[in-house]
Amino acid sequence: MSTTRIYVVTDSETDAKRLVRAGSRAQAITHVSQRFGAAVATQEQLVALLDDQVMVETATTGEQS
Repeated sequence: MSTTRIYVVTDSETDAKRLVRAGSRAQAITHVSQRFGAAVATQEQLVALLDDQVMVETATTGEQS
């Protein structure tokens, strides 16, 4: 039987909280972020979004508080 914990996952924009039983912190976050998708941006998307002042963000690999 695998070990799980109950994590409180907090939306940093709305402060909404969810309780998620998961095997890891990453699994809990993945569970609540299923509404998001990601794909490599096309050149047209880059041009349009940069024109709309959307900034490029750099993902970090470390733990965040």
